[in-house]
Amino acid sequence: MKPQGNDGPTFFASVFLLAANIVLGGATRAGYFADVLLQFSAIPFLAFAAWLWTDRLQARPAGARLTFGTACALGLAIVGLLIAVAQFLPLFGAPGWEGLSARIVAGGGLPLDGTAWTGSSSIDPAASLAALPAVLPPLALFLLVALLEVERRVQLAGWAVLFGLISLALGIAQVTQGPASALRFFEISNRTEAVGFFANRNHFAAQLYVTFLIGVAWHVGRAGNIFLGRAPMSSRALWLAGACAMAVFVMAGLALARSRAGILLLLVALAGIVAMAPTISACLRGREVRSRRVGGLLVLGLAGLLLLVGQLGAERFLVRFEQGLADRLRSMFNEVTWRAAIEALPFGTGLATFTAVFPVYEPTDGLTAQYVNRAHDDWLEFFLETGLPGLVLIALFLVWFGERLYRIWLAPASGSGPQKRLLQQCASVAVLTLLLHSFVDYPLRTAAMMAYFALCCAFMTPGRPGGGRWPPRRRKCPDAVPQIVRRSRTAPGG
Repeated sequence: MKPQGNDGPTFFASVFLLAANIVLGGATRAGYFADVLLQFSAIPFLAFAAWLWTDRLQARPAGARLTFGTACALGLAIVGLLIAVAQFLPLFGAPGWEGLSARIVAGGGLPLDGTAWTGSSSIDPAASLAALPAVLPPLALFLLVALLEVERRVQLAGWAVLFGLISLALGIAQVTQGPASALRFFEISNRTEAVGFFANRNHFAAQLYVTFLIGVAWHVGRAGNIFLGRAPMSSRALWLAGACAMAVFVMAGLALARSRAGILLLLVALAGIVAMAPTISACLRGREVRSRRVGGLLVLGLAGLLLLVGQLGAERFLVRFEQGLADRLRSMFNEVTWRAAIEALPFGTGLATFTAVFPVYEPTDGLTAQYVNRAHDDWLEFFLETGLPGLVLIALFLVWFGERLYRIWLAPASGSGPQKRLLQQCASVAVLTLLLHSFVDYPLRTAAMMAYFALCCAFMTPGRPGGGRWPPRRRKCPDAVPQIVRRSRTAPGG
């Protein structure tokens, strides 16, 4: 079970943990029994991953240099641990509570008497402590997947595609059975759209476009050099049929979800796939060709699929764009959250305190009958809750993400195969789409999508080369046999 040897247990643990996150982690609020069960079940996986990483780090040479990725990981761990400890102890918080305290007193409430009032750096310690365990499942999944070799990662991508298609089938059944379907697992949910294992259609749409990207890496990677030499036409036809079927199903699922952000980010994902044209060609044909040539073919094929799905489900999702890309309520949420975040500087109000802070700042002319549980801009909400330490955490992640983008797209490591490069490119586009989605919603506040995020970040790590062959089918170059025959004919005594 050591990282240097057989990683079968690590692989199966990753598959199980990913499945548990998808099935149990669709809630948008903390406190559900499924979330608590998932967090408790992640503890042994996290301990297992920590043991494996300890073994791996001990096996490093004594004079090994600190890599850029390791330095970023240490920085993220230190800042993240500081934010976590602040929810237990009054490390900081009081300087940024003066404006909030004045607003509470004006509304008839008790003032926030510094950090001693709560015994922590949060204005709602109970909510902040309840929010901390949410990081355990994605952290355990990231640490496990980052230990896998390339072949295992591609296999895990296949399992992720399978789980996504199961969720899609569930969403289709939900729409077929109607608003009263027993397959909707949350009382507060989108009743007329497909939501899969989620409570929110936008998060279901996020799962679909991430599944689409991971599916491209898995479907192309497992094909081998199927378009090289004299491969049977039947194999090529089956491969193309499978690719088209997966694309149509995912796009149809987005139409059933009726998520504006999901549809627009699918277009971003499609643009990323076009940019991957040389890598896709290297996987399928054994050599890279001009990106314009393959990219043009991909654009035509994807445009045809979009038109087909648009004809089948346009009446469902085009209605969602009549209100514009950003409605008035979300703009008000952003303005209120930004004002509160500025007054809560430098250290924020504490994790999971948005619902306690927002009513204090909500304008009376903007009151609605709806319960506002999120800011619908996760970047702003995290800034409100963590202040400057949260900004440092975000900056460290973006530095790591930018460095990995450069290495994956512009300066790939020598000897990295096209399958590995394609998986990393698809994962990087998936991470980018989730980061963009977080500007208009909160997909990463669900355990399931946080697991996908951690999975794709782990796919982006360099990893270690595997000992087995991948893809399983390798065809010899057609010119090899004639060369051997010519040499045998010219041999002495031949």
